[in-house]
Amino acid sequence: MHILRWTFLLFTLCGCYPPLSWKTPLQKFLYEIYTVFSFLVLNSFLLFQILDMICNVENTDDFSDNFSVTVVVFVTCIKLFTILVYRAKFLHLCNTLQREPFLPMNEEEFEILLKFEKITDWNTLGYMTLLVISDFFILVVSLLANFKNRKLAFRTWIPYEYSSLSTYLLTFLYQSLFTTICTFGCVASDSLYSGLLIHINCQFEILEHRLKNIESNQNYSVKLCVHHHDHIYKFGEMVNEEFKMIMLFQFCTSLSTICFNFYRITQIEMDSRFVGTLLYMACSLMQIFYYCWFSNEVKLKSLELSDMIFRTDWTSLNNNVKKAFLMLMKRAMRPIEFTSIYVISVNLESFMTLLKTSYSAFNVFQQSRES
Repeated sequence: MHILRWTFLLFTLCGCYPPLSWKTPLQKFLYEIYTVFSFLVLNSFLLFQILDMICNVENTDDFSDNFSVTVVVFVTCIKLFTILVYRAKFLHLCNTLQREPFLPMNEEEFEILLKFEKITDWNTLGYMTLLVISDFFILVVSLLANFKNRKLAFRTWIPYEYSSLSTYLLTFLYQSLFTTICTFGCVASDSLYSGLLIHINCQFEILEHRLKNIESNQNYSVKLCVHHHDHIYKFGEMVNEEFKMIMLFQFCTSLSTICFNFYRITQIEMDSRFVGTLLYMACSLMQIFYYCWFSNEVKLKSLELSDMIFRTDWTSLNNNVKKAFLMLMKRAMRPIEFTSIYVISVNLESFMTLLKTSYSAFNVFQQSRES
């Protein structure tokens, strides 16, 4: 069973993961060209955003319009570059879930795995739908409202005049292509993290099933459960290690993006642009919420092991099994917790702190501007 299929399909569209069926040298070469093209589109747009900030921005309104987009492009480039460079490590994480002791051992465990894999599918598709609808709204409304004025959907520095119809449409097509790649990249990288964490929750449910169904050979069965629990913790540490830098950039950029989106909302009128800004802010909040929500769910799930053990028929088991259960419960007192560079805990409390900090920074920015 291939896990996270929609996530890897999006990585393929972004140029980070070649299709498994493309095995010939020509096919691999063509995909490498596509990878270069995809990253060239993203990084060139980031460069043009920075040049616009340097050359064209004249006031705080222009700066907020530019900066709120630039930081999102920047963190997306960081995410996709990290995935591309360390692709083998991320594939190893996914392959680990398809080896013992994580593999289902019977039909009931396979049903548990299938249930959680469906959750990851809907999670990825739902997240992608939100971002695609938001991008489509922003692009279409911008095209309809600004076509006569030849105004683009995003502020950017352009090294040529685009007042003619052909150059304007080509430039708008370039921005649409960038938006598509950026959206797929955001969804793929974020759903990879959330998908791995959903599968950690899946493994805890499989572990609970195994604890409830310890076989006649009790000592051997509980030994497998201890081994499984230990590997779940090690897998959580591996995920945290690979995503620690991505989470750091996500927290930093989300703080600034939310702050400037607050400012933009207070400065624009109630029109289509206002709706577009609200959708953009919702997507920005969803990004960091994804990381915090699923990290928090894993933490809570890892703390439930004691309750899982008490739900078993532990009184009928022998003393060796009971001692093993005590060891598992003691280990479960230290939950699986994800951190950004081992400093910032990634959970719902951190998400609320981020919102409060962003709003406080917005108030300071607003007061300094008025004074």
